[in-house]
Amino acid sequence: MEEFEEFALALMDQLSVEISEEKEITATSSIAIQALSPIKFEDIKVLAYSIFPKMVEKVAEFTGIEVSPETKIEFLDLVDLKKLKGRKVFPTKDAVGFVDDLFTAIALEKIDKLVELMKKDTARFLVYSTYAKSYISKISTTYGDCLDSKIFLNKFVLEGYPQIILHKKGQPYESNFDHVNSGYVGALMMTILEEQIHSIQTNL
Repeated sequence: MEEFEEFALALMDQLSVEISEEKEITATSSIAIQALSPIKFEDIKVLAYSIFPKMVEKVAEFTGIEVSPETKIEFLDLVDLKKLKGRKVFPTKDAVGFVDDLFTAIALEKIDKLVELMKKDTARFLVYSTYAKSYISKISTTYGDCLDSKIFLNKFVLEGYPQIILHKKGQPYESNFDHVNSGYVGALMMTILEEQIHSIQTNL
């Protein structure tokens, strides 16, 4: 094994706890969905779009500042959310492509691409891989994010957790549904509210 590959594997190893947790969430959520059928939580997009204008009013009420009408919601899966984190690093103009490739390679667990990037620019790789470890290691506890007048919701977590929680509570699922659903709606409301507040911070 060559030195560059060892470094690439070491980087992924440092993210192994997060990656294992993501895979566990995926597997557990799949089991829960099958077990809970036909019990369904409201679709995250339908719910988020109904919550959004209500939270816009709350932000204006609390802060006196209007959320820009240009602010929109996007729903990201795990890979796309990790790619977004690369944009949150705010790399220098000449490093944007490199950072995007780096975060994409990490998101897809592409060791060969990581090796290629390290060979291409070792210093840049070492600098931005440090950011990657910090940003990506928090994905499973990140409900939302905000960038360029867009609010990004972590569909992977927000959709998966309610299913998992209800399944873990056990039978009868129907009697526990309202409580879990209330938590699901509350988490979505607080996430949208928080990210709307982040979106107006340039005006504070």
